[in-house]
Amino acid sequence: IEIAEMLERRRIDICCLQETRWKSNGVCHVNADKEKYKLFWNGQKTAKNGVGIFVREPLAQEVLDIKRINSRLMWIKLRIEKQTMIIFSAYAPQTGESEEMKNDSWTAFSDLISTIPKSETILIGGDLNGHVG
Repeated sequence: IEIAEMLERRRIDICCLQETRWKSNGVCHVNADKEKYKLFWNGQKTAKNGVGIFVREPLAQEVLDIKRINSRLMWIKLRIEKQTMIIFSAYAPQTGESEEMKNDSWTAFSDLISTIPKSETILIGGDLNGHVG
């Protein structure tokens, strides 16, 4: 995959993807020239929305858990040295979606974050579709 080659060139260990438009969900191994990555993704039945997270091997061996909330939100729990990290890939509803959908999405995201223990570090990678003005 082209993305894995770009991640390798730029020496990126973890990359969150949004608007993947991949159906269903899953995990697969992706080879670049020298590096290997593990891709975790979550979509829906139609090719719409979708999120994913690339993790470089051998770091991917430290993934403890995966939560696929919906086609706009997922996270992985990762152990790095003695630190536990929750890495979110989030894709917020964009302009044109209903206010109800936007509010429901932000409420669900906020509620989910509030359940994470303070001892775990939270990193958010995403297209949060924020607009100023």
